[in-house]
Amino acid sequence: MRKKLRFVLILIVLLFTISIFLSACKNTIQKPFFKPFGKLGLKKLHVVGFYVDSAGPDNSYQSLVKYSRYIDTLSPLWLTVEGDGTVKDSTNPQALDYAKKQGIKIVPLVNVANSKDEVLLDPNIREKAISQLMALLKKHNFDGYNIDFEFIPHGTKNYIKDKDYLTAFVSKIRPLIKKEGKILDISVIPHYHVPKEISGIYDYHKLAPLVDHVTLMTYDRHNASTPPGPVSPEQWVEYNVKDALNEGFKPQQICLGVATYGYDWPVSKSGGFSRPTKEILTKAQIQGIQIKWSDQYQEPYYVYYDKNMGITREVWFENSATLAEKIEVAKRYNLHGICVWRIGFETPSFWNVIGKKIGSR
Repeated sequence: MRKKLRFVLILIVLLFTISIFLSACKNTIQKPFFKPFGKLGLKKLHVVGFYVDSAGPDNSYQSLVKYSRYIDTLSPLWLTVEGDGTVKDSTNPQALDYAKKQGIKIVPLVNVANSKDEVLLDPNIREKAISQLMALLKKHNFDGYNIDFEFIPHGTKNYIKDKDYLTAFVSKIRPLIKKEGKILDISVIPHYHVPKEISGIYDYHKLAPLVDHVTLMTYDRHNASTPPGPVSPEQWVEYNVKDALNEGFKPQQICLGVATYGYDWPVSKSGGFSRPTKEILTKAQIQGIQIKWSDQYQEPYYVYYDKNMGITREVWFENSATLAEKIEVAKRYNLHGICVWRIGFETPSFWNVIGKKIGSR
């Protein structure tokens, strides 16, 4: 009888030990590879407004003037590198002067025309582009640059092989920028759940030590070339923050990209087009369309019938509620701030959220 009792006790202890071990394994599996910080709001988030000069009511200038108190840095789309290394300068003197008088830093985006990678591959073209960029930096007294080189695959052209060349471009311009005491930022397409042929050109590990800040463009999860779906689902955004941190960027370097637009698609098909959030909401209001909320993706959407085309269409978009969520993600990971693409597309409620959750300068 004692032997039997001893056996039962040993069996109970063994089962208890196994349950603890399995529980530990489960916790290990669920543990994220980068922990968020325990305290929220350790510092004020930085607000970067991407600026575009365009005709009509979507022009960024109106938002700049009306909401300048909330903007720390303005990143205007004024500089484009052509295939031969020439830099097209579209600086708006009125916007530049106004922003400077408001004490806003001016860090223009530097983009590349038509995905032409000669600026990376040809040393002479690269040096020409860098030389012209430095001349414009001094001419306009910019506070720095945000290198926004995006290369979209087409045909058999694939830009993953250009990864080291992009890093080389940044490493070449960095000492010149720093000699002038200026800021060097970069914009990158996220890696997590994004095709490598689109995002593979960005070597996070090697770029991280070269730049002051990185704009993590956490939008366009679904876009014009995909079927309908959320533009910037919260879980996808957070996973990409973790990925960027795990791959070498420091929290204080990361500026979380937030969108002020959405896409309108034929139901279940690609071939959508982007529209500003304010236009999307106005359309829904005028036509009496019911806006729904996805608990799974934490993003609003709606479906409507297009009488002119004779088809049903589906719209997903970002709004002030999704902005509030993204701000909480930025706080949770103690990031540098948020980068808004773009000012002029938003409704006043976006700025109400920024004022409440971040504050003014």
